[in-house]
Amino acid sequence: MEQKKTTTPETTPNWAGGFRRRIPFYILAAIIFGLLAALLAFFYLDRLRREALPTEQTVVLTTDLDAGSQLTSEQVILRAVPADVIPHGALGDTGQAVGRVLARPMKTNEIILRSDFVGEAGSGLSARLPDGRWAMVFPAGWLVSPVPSLVPGDRLDLMAYQAGQPVTEVGIIVSNVEVLNFRGTPAEPERLTLAVDIDQATAVLYARTNGFSLLALLKPEAN
Repeated sequence: MEQKKTTTPETTPNWAGGFRRRIPFYILAAIIFGLLAALLAFFYLDRLRREALPTEQTVVLTTDLDAGSQLTSEQVILRAVPADVIPHGALGDTGQAVGRVLARPMKTNEIILRSDFVGEAGSGLSARLPDGRWAMVFPAGWLVSPVPSLVPGDRLDLMAYQAGQPVTEVGIIVSNVEVLNFRGTPAEPERLTLAVDIDQATAVLYARTNGFSLLALLKPEAN
C-alpha cells in the first residue's frame, strides 16, 4: 500500500514576518526616545541660559491696575528677572507690595518699584514729568473728533481751525505732546493729562478761548 507523503514542519523562523509585526513597536519606541531627547535638551539649554544670565527675584504685577488700586496677594508675584534690567528701587518681596496703593496705572508683568506707591518719595506725577514740562488736563470734549485709542507715553499733535477762515489757516498749534495719563477707556478717554511746555499751554488756551475747533492727531512711534 502506497504511504502518504508528509510535509516536514518548517523550523526556520520567518524573520521578515516577525520584523513586520514589530514595526509599530519600533516606531513607538523611536517617538518616545525622540521626545525624551528633546526634553533633556530643553532642560539642559535652559540651565545653561540661566547660568549664563544671572537673575534676581523681583515683584511684578499679575494684572493691569489703575492708579489708586490697593494691591492684594493675588495681584503680585515673585519672578526671576535678568539682573541687568531690574531698575533701582524694585521690590524683592511680595509683602512689601500687598496692601499698598498705586500712585500710577500699571500693566501686567510690570516690575513694581518703591516709588510706584502713594506716599513714597518720587511717587507723585510731578516727579515723573519730563524736564521743563508741566502737566495739563485736556478734556476730550474740547475736540471736534474722538481721540484715537491711547496708552500712556503716546504723543499727540493738536490741529486748530476757526470757523469762517480759509482752509489755508488750518494748522498744528501744538506738536509732540506726551500723554501722561487719561481718565476713561483707551478708546474713549474722557480727559487727557498732557506734558506741555509754557508755549504749548499758551497756544491751547488761546485757541480754546477764541473759539477754535481742535483735532488730536496721534503721532507714529519713532523707529
